[in-house]
Formats: sequence, structure tokens, C-alpha cells
Amino acid sequence: MSQASVNQGQCLSQIVSDSRMTRENITLVGKSPTKLVGLFLAIGIVGIVLTLIGAKSVGIEHAIASYHVGVMGILGICLGSLFWVMLFHMFSATWSVTLRRQFENVMRAMWLVLILILPIMILEIMHEGILFTWMDSHAAADPIYQHKSGYLNVPFFVLRLAIYFVLWLTLIHKFWKWQREQDETGNRWLTNKARFTSAWGLLVFGLTTAFAAFDWLMGLDYHFFSTMWGVYFFAGAAYSAMAVNILITRGLLGMGRMRGVVTVEHRHDQGKLLFAFTVFWAYIGFSQYFLIWYANIPEETTYFIARMQEFPNLTKVLVLGHFVLPFLLLISRPAKRSGLLITIMAFAAVVIHFVDMFWVIRPMADAHLLHDGKEPMGLSVLWLDISAVVGVLGLFAAVVVRNVFSGPLVPLNDPRLPGCLHHKNYV
Repeated sequence: MSQASVNQGQCLSQIVSDSRMTRENITLVGKSPTKLVGLFLAIGIVGIVLTLIGAKSVGIEHAIASYHVGVMGILGICLGSLFWVMLFHMFSATWSVTLRRQFENVMRAMWLVLILILPIMILEIMHEGILFTWMDSHAAADPIYQHKSGYLNVPFFVLRLAIYFVLWLTLIHKFWKWQREQDETGNRWLTNKARFTSAWGLLVFGLTTAFAAFDWLMGLDYHFFSTMWGVYFFAGAAYSAMAVNILITRGLLGMGRMRGVVTVEHRHDQGKLLFAFTVFWAYIGFSQYFLIWYANIPEETTYFIARMQEFPNLTKVLVLGHFVLPFLLLISRPAKRSGLLITIMAFAAVVIHFVDMFWVIRPMADAHLLHDGKEPMGLSVLWLDISAVVGVLGLFAAVVVRNVFSGPLVPLNDPRLPGCLHHKNYV
């Protein structure tokens, strides 16, 4: 028998003999997702219906902008989850093994994002630009658009969308296929495959995420440009994905599952990363703002001036909620280890992630009214904004819950699982 086979057998025996790895603790046996999935589906359908009503009563610009906020929000969460899966594989992170399955369950909802984004793109192309004003035929005379037309044109725009989703879904399929196979066979070499794929997958992820952020967020105002935009979107994606992972694992612990498998030590590390990406998002956001303020180029400064004038209080909420308060509340060691506080902070992180997307996207709807000499609606149609985001989130939650209930809650035969079960923080 080879040394590799001996090591694999020892690893599997350690897992099997561990009292925490019982079927009742690491699966949702005896629990049915039907009621919970049905509840979230109902919430999602009601939200989407209200959005359609809003499109008729308020205007298609506001409805599609609000819907776009929801879609970009869950896109960030799915992409962030894919990032964490690849990063943990790349660095052979032992401590994260029991958390990784829930990142996988979230990233697997990417197919829903594709379905939800298609109506936006179809309507934009059919109407020659509702939010994406560069699609309007009048933009052809704009010197700035002329300079960017080689990139901002409908055929290339659609092609890029297809490329992004093909690459993302391919990566997700590979990682999930190997993880389920390892659950069944215990083949430890599948971990090496995942690590090798993560090496080039992270590069693909970085490029596609940045350009998707250029296309679907920065491209809403084709006069605006920022070389830091892709990193800004990535920071929010990683931050919100970690927050969702905290909420899922806390929910499972509340259901009596994963006892001793996800401990206060793992929660401490989740808190560290949530804190780290709070700081990273603020660093990128401030650096981007500072450089644009210092350069004082009209095409760039107009973007921020419009948002600070139209939503002054929301801008303050974003600064306080996305950086100041999380920084102060999460900086201490006891705070990161507190189950209640980390749950509250994770929930707040998800909310502020969608506020961030609102701040980026929603002003484009009012830009149409200003262009026609009308008063912007601002927050007067907040019911429509909430309906659209809640509708998208409801559908997303239904898919994620279904994924969580569909199999084991941890990677059963990962060779680093024994080390993860004994993980301890010393800082």
C-alpha cells in the first residue's frame, strides 16, 4: 500500500471517529425546506409583482433601476462566495473547511443571477437604453461616447455578458463537482485539482469581475470613469459574501446543527475577515473619491456631486454604515467572538451592501427626469425600491435555502477537515 493511501485512510478514520461528525449534526436530516423555500418564493413573487406595478404607475426607469439594484446586489454576493472558495483552496486554509460548504451553496445560485439579469439587458436593448444611455442613438454625436464606442456597443456588450457567465458558471460547476465527488469517494487528490484550478481561476475571476462592474455599474454613466471601480465592486462583494456566510452558519447553529463543527474560533476568523473588508472597502472608496476630488475633472466629479446632492443623507449613511460603525464595533477581539454581535453586524453588512448598490444605480433613474426638466423623485418612491430588492432577495434566498438542504453541511472527506475541527485562534 502506498504512503498516500495510508495517509488518506488515516485522514478518513479521524473524520469517521469524531463524535461531532454524526449524520444528525452535519446534515439537515429530518428537516424539510418546503415551507421555508415556499415562504421566500412567495416574498420574491410579491416583490416582483409590486415592481411590475411600479413600472406602470411610477415609470419604467425607476422600476428597472430598483430591480437592477437587487440583481447587482446578489451578483456581488455570489461572486464574493466564489472568491472565498477559490482563495481558501489556493492557500490550503485549514480553518475554513467547515465554513466552505455554505460559500459553495451561495455561489451555486449564480444561475439565478443570469436569469434575473436577462430581462434588464433585453429591455435596455429593446428601448435603446433606459439606464444605459450610451445605447441611445443620440449618444452617437457625443465625443466621449465616440471615444468609447469600440467598447460600448451592443454586440460586444452582449458577448461580454455571455463570456462572464460562461466562465463563472464553469468555475462553479468544477468546484461543486469535485466537492460532491470527494464527499462520496474520499479522493483527497480532488483537493489538489481544486487548488490548481483556483490558481488560474482567481485571475479569471479578477478580470471578469472588474469588467462586469465596468459594464453593468460604471457603464450606467458612460461619461464617468474610474480605474479603481472593479476593485471597489469586488471589495463590497467579498464583504457581503462573508456576511451571508455568517448568517447561514448562525442559522444552522440555531437549528441545532454543526455543533462543535463551527465554533467560536471559526466565528472569530469570520469576524476578522468581515472587519478586514470593511476597512478595505473604505480604503478603496476613499482613495477613488480623493483622486477624483484632487484631479477635479468634470466627467468624474459630476458623478459624486450628483449623488451627494440628490441623496445627501444616504451618502452619510453609507460612510457610517459601511465603515465607521463596523470598524468601531468589530475592532475588538470579544466583539468578533460574540455570536449575537457578529450576527447583527452581518445582517447590517448585507443591508448596507444593497444601500451601496442603490447609491450607485438609482440616481440614473432620476437623471432622465432632470434631463427632461422635471423634478427628481429621490426617495419618494422608496416602496418601489424596497419591493424590487426584496423581490430579488426572496428568490435568491429560496434557491440558497434549497441548496443548503440538498446535502451535507460540510465537505465530508476534505483532508484538512480534522485540522479544522481542532482549530484555535491565538490572536
